[in-house]
Amino acid sequence: MKGLLFTKGLFLLVILLAIALITGCAGSREQGTATDNEDFSSLSDTTGTERSSGQSDEDEVLRLLGLSTSEETTASAEESGTGAHDVEDLEARIETLERNINEKNLQVANLKAELAERDRRIQDLKSEKSTTVTTYGSTPATSTVASGSFKDRYNTALDLYYNRQYRQALREFDALLEMSGNQNLKDNCQYWKGECYYGLNEFHQAIIEFEKVFVYGNSNKYDDSQLKLGLCYLKLGNREKARVEFQKLLDNYPDSEYVPKANQYLAGL
Repeated sequence: MKGLLFTKGLFLLVILLAIALITGCAGSREQGTATDNEDFSSLSDTTGTERSSGQSDEDEVLRLLGLSTSEETTASAEESGTGAHDVEDLEARIETLERNINEKNLQVANLKAELAERDRRIQDLKSEKSTTVTTYGSTPATSTVASGSFKDRYNTALDLYYNRQYRQALREFDALLEMSGNQNLKDNCQYWKGECYYGLNEFHQAIIEFEKVFVYGNSNKYDDSQLKLGLCYLKLGNREKARVEFQKLLDNYPDSEYVPKANQYLAGL
């Protein structure tokens, strides 16, 4: 009987130990799972922090290397486009100003050339008059002298021209060209006819008159006429033909006093 009781007690003890053992394992497992979850969460946070830190480091390295992120690249492109547009506008304005300056310089050069030419004509007139001992008495400058020597009438026609009485001067020069004698001044009369039409702004007719000067042999008005041909075409707005005429002066009369003027006009064309 004692042996049976001892056996039952031992069996109950084993069962109790087994139950305690199972319970302890289950608790340990739950505790381990919680710990693992905490460790995983901590690891995720750490990884995220490291990733953010790594991203910042990459951005910094790109910045130092002269590269930029997508946002910075977009902003830079927008700023670059705006700057390029401003530069194009500025260049267009500069080009317009330079063109206007060139046109003004050409106009000034034309005026200077005409003034210088007029001064030279006045000096020629004084020089030609100094060789003649003639007085015109009380004859008005506006009337044409119907008699007298060729030289006298030539000087009178020049007076009319310089007084801007171009029509009267033209009539006198035409009469002189029909006269015989003093052939040395015929080419001069022809040249001054061109000047009269130039003064009247009749540039097409002036071109015809200046071209006729080259019919005369050994004229001292060749280079004068050549320069005026270029100026006539310039007045008519035919820049290409004006360029041709100015170049002819340089090619055919390299020793002319008008070479600097021709070069100046060519530079403006």
